[in-house]
Amino acid sequence: MLSVPRTFSLTVSAMVAIFLGVAVFAAPATAGNKCKRLPLSVKVSSHDPTALLEKAQAWVYVRKNGKVHSARVKVVRRGKVYLKGKITGRLAGGRTSIVRLKRIRSIDRGKYRIKVTGRRSGCKKRRTRSSNWRFKTPSLRLRALPYSTKVRDNAGNVRFTLMPIRRAAIGRVTVTLLNSKGATVAQQVIANHEGKQIVAELPIAGVLAPGEYRVRLYGQELDKSAYRKSVQKFRFTSGGGGAKPITTTGEQIQKVTIDWSGGSSAGRSTGGFIAPGIGYGEIVCNENQQWIRFYPSNGGREAAMMNWTYKNWGTYSEKALREAKYARGTGPDFREGLNKFGPPEKYSTGAFQGIISDRGPIEGPGGTSLAPPTSLDMDWEWDFSDSKKARCHVNATFRTETDLETKPVARSAQIVWRRELNATEKNASSTVNVPGLGNVQVVCEAGPTGDRRLTIDNPTGGKITTREGSDDFAVTQKTGPLASKLPNNGMLFLQLNTGERILVSSRWKVNDPNPDENWCVVSAQIYSP
Repeated sequence: MLSVPRTFSLTVSAMVAIFLGVAVFAAPATAGNKCKRLPLSVKVSSHDPTALLEKAQAWVYVRKNGKVHSARVKVVRRGKVYLKGKITGRLAGGRTSIVRLKRIRSIDRGKYRIKVTGRRSGCKKRRTRSSNWRFKTPSLRLRALPYSTKVRDNAGNVRFTLMPIRRAAIGRVTVTLLNSKGATVAQQVIANHEGKQIVAELPIAGVLAPGEYRVRLYGQELDKSAYRKSVQKFRFTSGGGGAKPITTTGEQIQKVTIDWSGGSSAGRSTGGFIAPGIGYGEIVCNENQQWIRFYPSNGGREAAMMNWTYKNWGTYSEKALREAKYARGTGPDFREGLNKFGPPEKYSTGAFQGIISDRGPIEGPGGTSLAPPTSLDMDWEWDFSDSKKARCHVNATFRTETDLETKPVARSAQIVWRRELNATEKNASSTVNVPGLGNVQVVCEAGPTGDRRLTIDNPTGGKITTREGSDDFAVTQKTGPLASKLPNNGMLFLQLNTGERILVSSRWKVNDPNPDENWCVVSAQIYSP
């Protein structure tokens, strides 16, 4: 029997090929396997389930020279889907793509699976890649947002807005400020949060020293009858001196400052504020996010933020009227971006002047008691052209009326009616007496010929600026009483010769053939600068 060495063994088909003069080439070992595995890795934006209530994301990294199409992400456990999201188009190799995730079920502590399904370039079938992800015990559904991380803005006490996440009902809360060594610097106990807008003022002696700090919140979530904690890190730096709020006059003032440079925004890029009776807000400015964001505290009431915006990028500039609101089906919050483009422009300056208002029960008739509006004045400047030298500075002032009459004073007049039958004489007119100024009245009647105007019953004159779309124009009246038509969809800004200012947001629809489709919402604040 003839023995043939293994190194020279040939298949029948190969022998036939040689006999016929056909060349045979060995295929690469990976050619048949490349379509079986997606060239990517994935992780969720946080191990804390509470953090996902505000922003749930998956970060999908595709390896260099790899390309994946139409990725879908799911977070699953025991056959049930808890989070899911997708991104259309192609995910480029060597980059991380962000996939927004929708929460399907509440997540608790434990191990879950992240599944990514997609199609690799050059392959016909979709494949799935999985990995484990462990969530820790959910933290307290409450966040602390500083008014300023400049130490001289925190002389005598350190101030934080306490913001419930997704309108969580929070009971007794202990707020503790810890230094970098873990020692307690200041502490305040709030007996019962009750879902109200709360400012924590932690007493300190003198001025806070610059450095790294942690804020620890320990409190009770009433709906779960559970005590939980949360910890946030902040970095306080030198400077400041103007952010102390005034709460003992007829005008509550909140000053918020964001200021960082040297390419490091960690712990210094967010500031908080409240709109009493309406909700909470945050201002964010870092290399990835630039916005003012608002969270209404009552899910059954409509709330809105109308801004006159001005943005400048050096070569180009833009001014425009913008409105964001919370209503049925709009989500738990709303925001207005400081940026124009995404990714954000390398350099930007700008300003917002606006008013945050309560519009009563969603789709309600109007005419109900309304929380006083909160006005805002904000300006910013950032430079992200060099990541090592990146910087951002934001100054914001928020004003709300109080029950006191000590100057400075803020007062408000508001109108809300929906459907013409609710445009009664009482609902279509609002008058407020301002100490030292007199009566300020807003009127918004139904019908194309109805009266819609603002009147100040005082002999003083002033400048009236009307803002609609991307246009604004001013008229000066030397003497009063001052009067101006309410814009259909716009703002009025009045600078009176006596020093007071009036800011008005106005939206109405009165010409629909169906009277149930007509409505009017007006919010005016008179304040001292």
